[in-house]
Amino acid sequence: MPTVDVEENIKKIEINIEQMTQEIFRLQGMLQTFRGFKKGGLKTIDLPNDPNQSAETPTEELESIQEKPE
Repeated sequence: MPTVDVEENIKKIEINIEQMTQEIFRLQGMLQTFRGFKKGGLKTIDLPNDPNQSAETPTEELESIQEKPE
């Protein structure tokens, strides 16, 4: 017959709640920051690198620039 450890489940749920609470605090901070940007009149932010691309080493970046036709 399968069993469930009640105390273990309580601890796991408490840990999950704590982690989710910290994530909510982080998201609230980010939201407050972006609302501040908007209130200050900022519409877009220019990033030096695309955060969705993998980071290239300077040598790889130089090679990719040299390979691109003009």
